[in-house]
Amino acid sequence: MTDLDIETARSGSGVGQRIHFMGIGGVSMAALARWCHEEGFTVSGCDASGGPVLAELEALGITACAGHDPRHAETADIVVHSMAVPYDHPELEAARAAGSKVLRRIALLGELFTRRCAVAVTGTNGKSTTTAMVATLLLALDDETSVQLGASLPIIGGSMRYGKGKWLAAEVDESDPGFADLVSAVAVITNLDDDHVAGEYDERRNYHASFEDLQAAALRFARAAEKLVYCGDWPGLRELVGAHEHAVSYGTGAGCDYRIGAVHLAAAGSSFELSVPGLGVLRVELSVPGMHNVLNATAALAATHLAGFDPRPALGALKAFTGVGRRWQSYGALNGASIVDDYAHNPTKVAATLKAARATGLKVRAVLQPHRWVRTARQWPALAKAAALADEVVVLGVYGAGERPIEGVSPELIAERVRELGVPARITDVVGAEEYLAATAAPGELLITLGAGDVWRVAAGLAARAASEATAATGAGGARRDHEPESKGGAPGAKASAGSGGVANATATTER
Repeated sequence: MTDLDIETARSGSGVGQRIHFMGIGGVSMAALARWCHEEGFTVSGCDASGGPVLAELEALGITACAGHDPRHAETADIVVHSMAVPYDHPELEAARAAGSKVLRRIALLGELFTRRCAVAVTGTNGKSTTTAMVATLLLALDDETSVQLGASLPIIGGSMRYGKGKWLAAEVDESDPGFADLVSAVAVITNLDDDHVAGEYDERRNYHASFEDLQAAALRFARAAEKLVYCGDWPGLRELVGAHEHAVSYGTGAGCDYRIGAVHLAAAGSSFELSVPGLGVLRVELSVPGMHNVLNATAALAATHLAGFDPRPALGALKAFTGVGRRWQSYGALNGASIVDDYAHNPTKVAATLKAARATGLKVRAVLQPHRWVRTARQWPALAKAAALADEVVVLGVYGAGERPIEGVSPELIAERVRELGVPARITDVVGAEEYLAATAAPGELLITLGAGDVWRVAAGLAARAASEATAATGAGGARRDHEPESKGGAPGAKASAGSGGVANATATTER
């Protein structure tokens, strides 16, 4: 929107301006729609899959409907679309024909960066949780902080908070090459993996052409920031961005500015010491498990400190943080077996999540749903190796997310490699996985679903069975099965908790 030359938009008020969102059911798109609504725009939107998030937007006064139609764009001044929408989509063509300004989601996010001082978090892994931790810290120190997040954060009741203060905690999706053009006050780069890279395939929605292209975009993003925080432990990252004049590093290595030490990992959390320039050694306690969350928390603390805050008064708020939707999300238990769902969908994420799972001391039975055809084609050997950290793996079909199937790519490749690594594996679908685990779940086990698609339905189905058994035992009647979380397109509360712990409001995400 920075190039729109619309006086009302540039003055901070959208009164009189009509803005339409294609894919408004996506969690990031819905968050931006809510922001524009707060600024006085007349907001509408549509989404191919519909879902209860549309009803939530309607309740706010935002017109939202299921399905696309070129007529939706005919009266809009501005049409915003996600990368999932192809350039020649009839609705976008109708918008151009009508003289509407057409913007990608990332460009609209960039407009928000001109209105607040943005702490912008990107990276292949950990950006949602790290952004949520930044938001948690900043809100504890400045309760007028704004938030734009790609998942649901319980303390703000969703993925967006519109504050009147100076600061904005924002998640930045590195899969959109446009992220390179964002200008932030403090940029955070958690890591860079060979993910969202098309390689030899021609798909470009949500992909860079090569890893070198992704690195180049990350370097532009870093250089545009006033200050930079990056993981000094991540291979190649220091060499890529460390020359920034106002860069600081974090990690366990001796050369890191914010250095982690004395780490104690437990089943449901962790504690560690953090050396902070000018503040000495802080003792940090977390209520989310895994070494990956130690690194995420350190990135958030470093960013908060670099933004000019003393993070020490906010350490209690960070300890109370229990995660965001679909990141180590508890769905209770069935037959004495714990049920957890996680968004992990690439080899690094799957390995990190299963390491945390193994730290529980329980037998780990994983349901893995490969996500996107190009990603699966390029990463299936590494994905199988990561999945083999479990004691048993149930592999579902590839969740295509709108991509065309690739010949020769199948769940059989992954299952066979897992078996070669000495771990039992089977192939089934969502219904079959739920039925199999329901029939075999036992005390001392952790049933964990992994993926960015609809694999969460397995966890939700198991939780519904547990609830049904409990109500049958008390004679209270049947249990509901509408455990659909809020997706990156969303839905109603599955009453599962984000993070470790009991049963509270659920939100899930489908990568878009």
